[in-house]
Amino acid sequence: MPIRIFMIINPGIDMTEEINYQNDEMPKESNRPLPTNSYPIEDQEFTMEREKPKISWQLILNIILLIGLVVIYFLFFTEKGKNQSTTMAQTMVKANKGSIAVAFVNNDSLLVNYDLVKKLKKELQAKGDRLTAEVTNKQKAFDKDAAYFQDQVQKKAISDQSAQEIYSNLTQNQQKIYDLRDRYASELQKDEQDMNVALLDSVMNFLKRYNSKYKFDYILGFNKGGNILYANDTLDITNDVLKELNREYHETHPAK
Repeated sequence: MPIRIFMIINPGIDMTEEINYQNDEMPKESNRPLPTNSYPIEDQEFTMEREKPKISWQLILNIILLIGLVVIYFLFFTEKGKNQSTTMAQTMVKANKGSIAVAFVNNDSLLVNYDLVKKLKKELQAKGDRLTAEVTNKQKAFDKDAAYFQDQVQKKAISDQSAQEIYSNLTQNQQKIYDLRDRYASELQKDEQDMNVALLDSVMNFLKRYNSKYKFDYILGFNKGGNILYANDTLDITNDVLKELNREYHETHPAK
C-alpha cells in the first residue's frame, strides 16, 4: 500500500530560528572582572527581564516527519536492490553451474525433412500449377483472338464499327485475365502463409510435449543467416525432433 507523508509547515514561523537553550534558565553571569578601561558604572540598579526562548513545535514535527521520510526511502530502495541482487545472483549461480539446459533445432532441416511440410508444399505446388495453367490457357486463347483480329483489320475484311466492337471486347477480356492472375497470386500467397502458421503451430505443440520429458529451459530455432551465429553441435536435437515429429504425423495421418 503506498505511504503518504504530509509535512505541515507554518508560514509564520521563522525556519532559521535557533534553539540555544534546553532549559528555562539563562546562562549564569560570569564572575570575571570587567576590564579596567570599562566605562564607570555608578551605583545604579539595573534590572533586566529574561525572555524565555520560544520552542517551535511545528518545526520539530516537520523535522521528525522529514527524518521518517528519509528512513522509509532508504529502506524501500535498499530492499529493492537486495531483491534484484538476489535474483541476479541466483541466475549467475545457475548459469555458472551449467544448470540452464539449452538445445536447438535446425529450422532449415525441418522444412526439408518434416513430412507434414512435404505434404503441404506438394499440395500448394499442385494448386499453383493448376491456377497458372488456367491463366496461361486463357492468355493463349486471347492471343489467338487478338492475332486473328489484327489479320482481319489489315485485310479490311471487317467494317470500322465491327473493328471497334471487337477491339473493345478484346480489351475487356485482357483485363479479366490480368484480374484473374492477380487474384490467384493473392490466393496462393495466403495459402502459403496458412501453411507456415500450421507448420509453426504443429512444431510448437509438439515441442511442449517433447520437452515434458527432457525439461529443457530453452529450445532455440537455428537457421543459416539467422540471429544465432554459432551453436555447439552437441546441443543439436534436430534429428531426434524430426524422428518424433514424423512418427506422430504418420500416426495421426495414416497412409490410405
